[in-house]
This record gives sequence, structure tokens and C-alpha cells, in this order.
Amino acid sequence: MDIRWRSAFRYPQTQFLLTGTGLGYLALVVFTGFAVAGILAGGAIALAMLAIWFLQFRRDRLPITSNLLEPEVMLERLDGIAARTLPGVQPDEWIQAYRWATASQQAAAQIAERDALLVPDLMETLYTVEGLAAQVASSVAARKQVQTEQYRHLTQQYLQESSDRLQATHDQLQQLRDQIVLAQLTSDGAADTSLPDRLQLLIDANKTTLKASNHDRA
Repeated sequence: MDIRWRSAFRYPQTQFLLTGTGLGYLALVVFTGFAVAGILAGGAIALAMLAIWFLQFRRDRLPITSNLLEPEVMLERLDGIAARTLPGVQPDEWIQAYRWATASQQAAAQIAERDALLVPDLMETLYTVEGLAAQVASSVAARKQVQTEQYRHLTQQYLQESSDRLQATHDQLQQLRDQIVLAQLTSDGAADTSLPDRLQLLIDANKTTLKASNHDRA
């Protein structure tokens, strides 16, 4: 059974369930005077509760979708990048890139909730976010493998460019989200007219970074 453990433990409900189940089991054992029947029955109940919860996170139950505006989809994509490229201990650069990517997804989803007309542009933006995150992971992995100083410097350059672009995307999406929230609060419809253009500039800048890196590596 293939459980998406990392996704499961991101939910606060998981922590509450583990804590509540542990305390409930302990209380039952104490209440029954540490009797074997109480220990076995309590253990069976606790295991059943946990199994039911974690079975919701089976990989084969993940919806087949490419909608990165859904947080679960973005998390699965990012976890997949990490699993393929950076097995084991993850470096700080990837951890930060992961945070920027997930925060970008959250900002984009909040914008989409307020203005559905922007969904296509937001989706395209998030695809470039995923691409930039993948480049960060690939650059970090390559940095561990290259031996010569020249190529180490080049790899670090790719890493820095992808990281900077990812951070800039994160910052701009949050600014756009705040802009559209403020515009709706003030009933100032004119404040929203620049959003599609700004998103397109963001997409173009990200694509330029992705293409430049891919071209140089080829």
C-alpha cells in the first residue's frame, strides 16, 4: 500500500488524530487496569482509526488532474520532483524553493477565487513555478556531482537564477493577490485592469529563465 505520508502529515487533523488516539488509548488502558483485553481492544481500535485516516492518502486515490490551483496537486508535483532528484536529506535551497512554490500556489488560488477570468493565466504561471522549482532541484543535484570549478560555478549560476526567479514570482503573486483584494474592498474596478498584463509579463519572464537554462545545458 503506497501512502503519501508527507502529504498526510501536513494536515493539522493528522496531528490532532495522533494525539487524540494516543491519549484515548492510554486512558482506556489505565481505566481497564492494564488488563490484556483492554490493551488489545484499545490497540485494535487505535489502529483501525489511524488506518481509516491514512488510507485517504493512498496514491491511487489521487485525482488525475493537472489543476495546479488545487494545493494537493502542487504538493504532489513538488514531492515528485524531490523524490526523483533529491532523495535523502534535502538541502536548504530546495526547502526554500519548496516554500516559495507552495506559497505561490496559495496566492494564485486566492486570486482565482476572486477573479475566475484570470484562471488560465494563473495556471500557466504555476506551470512555470513548477518548472523553476524543478530547475532548482536539478541544479542542487548537479552541484553535488560536478568536479571542476568551472562547472561548479556554472551550476551555481543556474541555481541562483532559478531561485531568484522563483522568489520574484512568489513576491509578485502575493502583490497581485493583495491588489485584487484591495480593489474589491474599495469597489475600484479600474485597479484590476492591469492584472492580466502583469501576469503575462510574469509568465514571459519565467519562460525566458527556463528556456535560457535549458538552452545552455543543451
